[in-house]
Formats: sequence, structure tokens, C-alpha cells
Amino acid sequence: MINNSSMFAKSPFKPLRDHMNKVVECVVPLKEFFEALNQRNFVKVVEIQQQISLAEEEADLIKNEVRNHLPRNIFMPINRSDLLEMLDMQDTIADVAQDIVELLALRRMSLPTELRQDLILFVEKAQSVCYMAQGLSEEFGDVLESGFGRHEIKKLLAMIDQVSSAETEADDLEDALVRRMFEVEDKMKPVDVMFWYEVFEWIGDLADYSKKTGSRLRLMIAQN
Repeated sequence: MINNSSMFAKSPFKPLRDHMNKVVECVVPLKEFFEALNQRNFVKVVEIQQQISLAEEEADLIKNEVRNHLPRNIFMPINRSDLLEMLDMQDTIADVAQDIVELLALRRMSLPTELRQDLILFVEKAQSVCYMAQGLSEEFGDVLESGFGRHEIKKLLAMIDQVSSAETEADDLEDALVRRMFEVEDKMKPVDVMFWYEVFEWIGDLADYSKKTGSRLRLMIAQN
């Protein structure tokens, strides 16, 4: 638990890294969740939904600890406001993952068979962008420890570019999935179609907010 200012003074980014690790725990089971949904294994669906909800609650606890104990009156190599913005972006990823599984577990919706593989590929890509963002969090710790060393910054900036490219690939997969949905939506309940479009957008948000964490890190680097 985060309970004193000295922890931030020693390693101001570590609490955010701990939070990001917990956020990723909300993302890891998503592929398995959608596979269970496609198989109409609703016992497994609910089990994973509860697993993700618990991880999201734990991420909230870490978030609140960071907010409550982030010091205002000591020197840190990065701005307090930047840390808090980064925290909110990370936390949104966990919130979105929870929203996805809660909606689908409640409504027990499944896609037409011909769309299921495309959905899994989209989910996998969104997950991979989140994992890359987790790597950015780890690498930024090295940048801080090096005193913003040139080599470490160059490596981190290259990783940020990779996250941005991967997020674009996730966007492309989302667009392709939406186009395929147009072709089969007449076979589906209109209300299910509406909710599925919302779920697609949320899956895309997982990648988008992961990219935003990289953009925030880029700004932090530029300010130092």
C-alpha cells in the first residue's frame, strides 16, 4: 500500500506503474471472456466478469492511494498534474474493460458465427496495445532512474511510436468489423446490434487510452 510521501520522493513513477500492472489484470481475461460468450458458456462468462470487476476495484484502491498521498511540497522530476492525468488515463482502461464484461454478461449477447473470429482478432490487438502501454510504464521508470538519459529517452520514444502504430492497426480492425456487421445486422435483434456497436467502440477505447498514456509520456519527456 502507498502510505507515505518518501515513496514518491524515491520513485515518483512506481505507484503509477503498480496501478498500470493492476489495470492490465482487467484486460488479460478479455479474450477468454469473448470465447466463453461465443460458446454460450455463461458460467465462465460470469466467472470472468467477476474476476475483472475485482481487479478493477483493486485498481481503484491503488488510484485512490496515489491521489491521497501524492505529495504537493517536495521536488519531483515530473509534474504532479502529469502524474494524475496519467493515472486517470490508465484507470479508464480498467473501467472500460469492466463496462464491456458487465454489459455482455448481463445481456448474454453473442455475435453471428461469421463475425466471431474477427472479433477475437480485434480483442487480441486491443490487448496487445495495452500490454505495450504497460511496457512504456516500465521503461519510463528507467528513464527517471537515468536522469532522463539520452539513450533511455530514445528507446522510450521508439516504443511510444510502436504503441501508436499498433493502435492504428486496432482502429483498422474495428472499422473492418463494423463493415462486416453492416452485412449481417438484419439477422440480429436491433437492440443487440446497437449494443454491439457500443462494445466495439469500447474495445477500441482500450487501445486508444493505451495510446494516450504514451502521448502523455512523450509530453513529460518534452518538459524535461
